[in-house]
Amino acid sequence: MRKYFNLSYPFYYDIKTSIIISILVFVLSTLFSILFEPFEVNYKELKFSFLFISIIHSAVSFIVFMSSVFVLNVFRDNKNDWKLKNEFCFLFLVLLIIGISQFLIRDLIYLKEDNWSFKYLVEEIRNTILVGGLLIFVITSINIERLKNIYIKKGKDLDSTLNATLNKVEKHIEIKTQVISDDFTLNLNNFLYAKSDKNYLEIYLEDNLVLLKRITIKSFEEQLSYCANICRVHRSYIINLKIIIKVTGNSQGLQLWINDKDYVPVSRKLIPEFEYKFKNQNL
Repeated sequence: MRKYFNLSYPFYYDIKTSIIISILVFVLSTLFSILFEPFEVNYKELKFSFLFISIIHSAVSFIVFMSSVFVLNVFRDNKNDWKLKNEFCFLFLVLLIIGISQFLIRDLIYLKEDNWSFKYLVEEIRNTILVGGLLIFVITSINIERLKNIYIKKGKDLDSTLNATLNKVEKHIEIKTQVISDDFTLNLNNFLYAKSDKNYLEIYLEDNLVLLKRITIKSFEEQLSYCANICRVHRSYIINLKIIIKVTGNSQGLQLWINDKDYVPVSRKLIPEFEYKFKNQNL
């Protein structure tokens, strides 16, 4: 069970994706309430039509979810170490807040004198977690298997093309940095990968050598743009395709192994570009 909850999982909570998810949840939850009425409804206690009240409940869920996403993006800088346990914890917290929020609006939509009773607080939280929790567990479990199968297959397909990529051609490139005195010559024959650290770049070379240069990863990428074997695979990583010894996949994407212990991740949105370059690199 611990291994399951520590599985890597895509971070879907950028603002654009979250808006799409929340709109979808709004529509589906409204339809679900109208079509199935999962909990007993006393129509005499309603201040408005059941349709309108269903829309109100869905709107509350929409607002809570988007607010939670905004807070999450503010306080969580590293989106790449998102795991299944983080996904479940975040969504459970969202459901808890939604349940409390549904309780707080009861007085606006129900004709009952005890709307503010502890009984209804527990009931709203329970109902929200029962319905939402089940859907989240089912959808997340299906999604992680779907993603895992997709990226494992991609990894195997790309791994099978690793035949002649160990051929080496000596090539030196003059790299300009933000500090003239720090400019340097990069031997592509020894270059493994580069990792961004804000305005600095860690450049990893053979023989465990690491250069720390004041240059953005974007500038470094542009200066190497004509090199067919160099590829930006992540917002923080650029790699020499010729040094990859193995390609694997999991639910979060692809991993490009440079030895038995170290790998460079490929972000999902850059997989198509990586695939094209990897399959068409100059040997």
